[in-house]
Amino acid sequence: MAVVEKFIQDIADNLGASEMAIRFLLSLFAGYPLAFLYRSFIFGRSPNIQHIYFTICGISLCYFNYGTDVVHSMINIAVTYILLLVCPGSKFSILFGFIFNSLYLVIAYYKCTDQTLTWTTPQCVICLRLTAVVFDVYDGQKSKEKLSEDQKESAISEVPSLLAICGQTYYFGTFLAGPQFNIKRYLQFVNGEFDDPLHKGPSRSVGPGLTRMSIGILYIAMYQIGGLLFNEEHMLSDDFMNHYFLTRCAYVLFYGRILFCQYIGCWLIAEGVCILNGLSYNGKDENGNILWDGIQNVKPYPLETATSFHGLISAFNINTNLWMAKYLFKRLRFMGSKLLSQSVTLFYLALWHGLKTGYYMNFFLEFFMVNTENQMTALSKKVPAIQKLSSMPSLQPFVWVVKKTFITFSLSYALVSFGLLEWNKYFKVYGSIYYIGHVIFMLVPLVVYLFAKVPISVYTSHRRNQSRELKEEKVTDWIPSTC
Repeated sequence: MAVVEKFIQDIADNLGASEMAIRFLLSLFAGYPLAFLYRSFIFGRSPNIQHIYFTICGISLCYFNYGTDVVHSMINIAVTYILLLVCPGSKFSILFGFIFNSLYLVIAYYKCTDQTLTWTTPQCVICLRLTAVVFDVYDGQKSKEKLSEDQKESAISEVPSLLAICGQTYYFGTFLAGPQFNIKRYLQFVNGEFDDPLHKGPSRSVGPGLTRMSIGILYIAMYQIGGLLFNEEHMLSDDFMNHYFLTRCAYVLFYGRILFCQYIGCWLIAEGVCILNGLSYNGKDENGNILWDGIQNVKPYPLETATSFHGLISAFNINTNLWMAKYLFKRLRFMGSKLLSQSVTLFYLALWHGLKTGYYMNFFLEFFMVNTENQMTALSKKVPAIQKLSSMPSLQPFVWVVKKTFITFSLSYALVSFGLLEWNKYFKVYGSIYYIGHVIFMLVPLVVYLFAKVPISVYTSHRRNQSRELKEEKVTDWIPSTC
């Protein structure tokens, strides 16, 4: 063990990273040899053997990172399984399961408030995963006519065995960092429903899995190298204030962009493991090619080319967003307000990340940013001059660059609080650029409201017959759900 400890410490010293971060990264990469072992010796065997393999591997990785704190995940599994045995499919079960798993996580955050990369990292993944199992069993007791399409995809009619729940929870490809996937997919996987009996030879998932891993390594490298140039130490230093205003804004833009790479890289590496195992199997396209995007959590190309918040949301942290929409947002219909349901969902999303104020500031800003975008889009559709100008072919490259720069800066501005976490830190950075993000995204709704009060004839010479409609329309009517 001393040799392993020294090896890890040497890597951490050479890369300028913490020992916990190196353990975490090594554990992600350990999924690849474990996946090859699975495909060579375990794949196709009885489900129980597969459950045991995934459970042993996951617990071992957890112990490697967090020692005896692995017991916390065991407690959550035990309580959830007993709950499913006692009152499966009841409203009490989903209420208790949601509260217990969430409260356990919140208490863990409170106890580990001064540390990073603790056992709370996989615990937040487990919280959603076990809660989803309770909801899926609940949905499985209803008639199919009462279920939505997304509920039909994950509902299960019988309580899974303890081994099955352990296997899904400790599945080494997603145990540490996600992404989320429902237990129905896992059961289909171990039961061989994703296997092609006609295929002989090496698994066709090897190429796509290793490709995903390579892209993930590239993002991790960008994060590591970019962090040397754009980091919180300089951003919080007195020298930072000596830069020009636009230079400080540019620094914030690149800081947030580099921070983004960390999460993208980890998810891509984890997804590569899932592809290699075969868990990501998602049927075939019209040409008979296998799709490996069953639990895809990030889409690099759409993400890098997105010029809107909705484009970013649809390509980043996909499965967590789907979880929040499916198990929380859509089930809050009884509140009678999309805006209220959206607010509750975003608050829970912040709470799920932790107790630091930076999480809440980040999602508070993103809430305003997304809804401001919705308002601006709706307003622009009512002004023909704007539509005509923005659709001119000769202006498209310029428009794309402007929109991309703006959306990247806006997201990076919000991510400053997500990265720094402490209010005295992120407010110092925000103050250094005069709270420009807060000003823009809190004043724009007011400006849009005033425009909505002005007849169309003021800023366009035609469509006068619509002026009354626009004058009476309220901004709040233009705010759809961001989930």
